[in-house]
Amino acid sequence: MPAATWLKRHGLLTRWLHGANALTVLVLLFSGLALGDRLGDGPVELLGGHELVNDVHQWLGTGYTAAAVVLGLVFARKTAGLLKDVAVFRRADRAWVPAFARHYFRPGQYAPPFHEGRFDPAQRLVFIGLIVSLVLVAASGIVLFAFVDMSRSVFMWTIRTHIAAAWLLIISTVLHVLAGLGLPRTHRGLVRAMFGDGRVRAGLAQTLWPGWARRQQHQNNRVDESAGDGERQ
Repeated sequence: MPAATWLKRHGLLTRWLHGANALTVLVLLFSGLALGDRLGDGPVELLGGHELVNDVHQWLGTGYTAAAVVLGLVFARKTAGLLKDVAVFRRADRAWVPAFARHYFRPGQYAPPFHEGRFDPAQRLVFIGLIVSLVLVAASGIVLFAFVDMSRSVFMWTIRTHIAAAWLLIISTVLHVLAGLGLPRTHRGLVRAMFGDGRVRAGLAQTLWPGWARRQQHQNNRVDESAGDGERQ
């Protein structure tokens, strides 16, 4: 396959961090569901009992929160850029969802709609759900872990926030995983971007992120031109 048909989407560090984040979040969600008696007694006993599962959940959650804060500060510029890419919506983005639905169900009649973002509008909404739920889960979890002598009303408010945010995280994670695995027709091959070599086919990129794909192809063309000039010299 010619190199020009592929576009680089994610670097090695991003893919490793994404994998570590995904594994940690899945363990926290699974242990949280077990502690909430959502999985029955079998999984809790298999994992060593309620006390061990609780300790793993608390300490892993605390370590995850600390690591997220440290990495956010170390990579402050990239973190700010990511948040901007996720949170900034343009007026034209409101029409993207129905236009993309028309393309999905009638690809022969409707072309993929254009948008400028690094992420498509629906993807950004899922990311917002992930970010907001993670912040709420982490903050409420730290309060529950660090402040054991709180009043009953504060405890109930905190635990309800923790549970509600966890369900939002589960829903957002399921949507993210379904798209990332390439189950929708328009997303086939996307899994390679995070769990492969970080590349995506140009056609896939043009369908999901047409503005980004155009910028990336333009950048690749300039690199190729510079390399060609160097060889001629």
